[in-house]
Amino acid sequence: MDAPVPPGTPAAEEPPQALRGIVALFIESLRTRLDLAAVEFEIYLRAVLRALLWAVSAVACALLALAFGITAFIVALWDTHRTLGLVCGFVLFVGLAVLFSWLGVRTVRRQPSVLEGSLQQLQEDQRKAGGAR
Repeated sequence: MDAPVPPGTPAAEEPPQALRGIVALFIESLRTRLDLAAVEFEIYLRAVLRALLWAVSAVACALLALAFGITAFIVALWDTHRTLGLVCGFVLFVGLAVLFSWLGVRTVRRQPSVLEGSLQQLQEDQRKAGGAR
């Protein structure tokens, strides 16, 4: 028969093989989820930057076109109603600023959260493991 291993020897302090396997599996699962989160964040960031670039470009072009249009309108009315032309241009630009602000806020509110898919996967893992029902 084998003699029991006295406490304090290296063989008695080693964790069981099953525990090592569980820890290794947990670390591997965590790494997979972090990789997924990184990829998801990169996709989200690229989409936001692309949308921001196109939005800024569109707004800049629209504002330049309106500025030239308002300038032409004021020049055409210079001898008769120049104040009316300036007030109309002011009202138009303020209205556009309000419209663009509303569209921007609406777009940000509709955007899904940054790591929504990863968080759902973690909740699914936790549910499968029996942690949360």
